[in-house]
Amino acid sequence: MNFSRPIAAFAVAALLCPPVFAQDQPPLPQPRPEGLGEAEAAPEPGDGAEVSADRIYQAACPALLSGRIVGDMVPPIADGDCGLQSPIAVGALMINGREIALSGAPVTTCAMATTLADWAEAVDAYAGAALDTQVESLSTGPGYTCRLRNGAETGFVSEHGLGNAVDITAIILANGESIAVLDDWSATPVLDAAKFLGFAHGAACGRFTTVLGPAANADHEDHFHFDLGCHGQSCTAQICE
Repeated sequence: MNFSRPIAAFAVAALLCPPVFAQDQPPLPQPRPEGLGEAEAAPEPGDGAEVSADRIYQAACPALLSGRIVGDMVPPIADGDCGLQSPIAVGALMINGREIALSGAPVTTCAMATTLADWAEAVDAYAGAALDTQVESLSTGPGYTCRLRNGAETGFVSEHGLGNAVDITAIILANGESIAVLDDWSATPVLDAAKFLGFAHGAACGRFTTVLGPAANADHEDHFHFDLGCHGQSCTAQICE
């Protein structure tokens, strides 16, 4: 009877899988190396290492990147209940292949500035068709202003306080004419200037969620107020006055 092969297999298995002997106590952990986990000292200026300030995280604006709006990103604004994270100082809008300036360089959100450019392009197209001229520039307010609605002492923060609103006082045309809300608005427009403002008001109602003009109240007798505020539970309701 040949036992050589089973014995050889057992020997090989013993070499590959040595027996595990029970220990009375688990092995003690090794001492912690000195300095492990301690914060490194910040480099001092001049020692060859660059010292940088905390990064300010802001959202890029596609319309600014594409040139649809012309302006500059400015630092985040935080002022009590007012403020916005990624404000843009808008100096001009690119419409129908050219720039039109905004006199007030309003500080707004990206969405507000982009919608304003869409509106201005429609108004410019109307000026070409109805008045045979073009929009040269827009007279605007500053955009961001930290205050309550209608300048009240109590109540909700205005959309201006969130950089989500722009006021338009006049539209200056390439033929030198300035069409001002205070002087040329009419509830029953007959003259070309009044009709032009009526179109501008109506074109805004299809784009902004809030459009207020002289027909709204005395506070808006000299300007149009446009904003993208939330109305209704779904934020889809619109106010056009």
